Amino acid sequence: MMKCRLLPLFAILPALAACAVATPAERKANAEILATGNMVPAYLQTRQFDLYSLSRANGPQDLLVVYIEGDGLAWARIDEVSPDPTPVTPTALRLALADGAPAVAYLARPCQFTDEAHRRNCRTALWTSHRYGEDVVAATGEALDMLRRRAGAQRLGLVGFSGGGAIAALVAARRNDVAWLKTVAAPLDTSAFTGHHGVTPLVSSLNPADMGAALGDVPQLHYAGADDKIVPPLIGQSYMARLPSRRCAALQVVAGAGHHEGWEKNWPVFGAETPACR
Repeated sequence: MMKCRLLPLFAILPALAACAVATPAERKANAEILATGNMVPAYLQTRQFDLYSLSRANGPQDLLVVYIEGDGLAWARIDEVSPDPTPVTPTALRLALADGAPAVAYLARPCQFTDEAHRRNCRTALWTSHRYGEDVVAATGEALDMLRRRAGAQRLGLVGFSGGGAIAALVAARRNDVAWLKTVAAPLDTSAFTGHHGVTPLVSSLNPADMGAALGDVPQLHYAGADDKIVPPLIGQSYMARLPSRRCAALQVVAGAGHHEGWEKNWPVFGAETPACR
């Protein structure tokens, strides 16, 4: 069993330590046990990656709600990149399972929940420096097209947890079928995020805060945990300040919520909220 030391705070998003972490296969099995009887697994073959998904739909629906997972286990230690980014705690999946919408899908990030047969083009940059890069955003868009067609849906509601919220925002800026966007504990201004923690800027990634012109008319609601030390509310506030207009956007700071903590129990309420323009 792996032993590990305590990590400093700036191990941030994905590096919540590798203490007694299950193997990637065990993490995948645990996720599928969570979803048993509720969602059907499938690999979505995009041009560059095979993305893992789970979905359910009670017949064709106008709206498909898609949950995008966070960065996962990107770092084993502060100075050691993880060989597999499959999340230890799949928070986005837990939120998807708590969503009562008729059509719901869960989408993992590149190289999460993948065995050797589905690890095309996997490289550690995809869950470190390039985690919000062009290749990842493009593949996510392709996967969303597949999920929407399979569900027979016309529109998408996007929900992203943590780094998945950054991806959801970047994807929403490029599409015309996104009915609304929600994020949970998301680093929506990556420059503010890395600056706050004093770490290397994500120069090979895209920054949602730079997409204000394209996102300004997308109804969006962003949730930040008042007790989140990884993505504190000031990151969401920085993103909001850079939008050309806040007519369609709102930031809600949730008392008692941390980075992973406090969201699942609140999701029956938060998940039912529909962002709207004022």
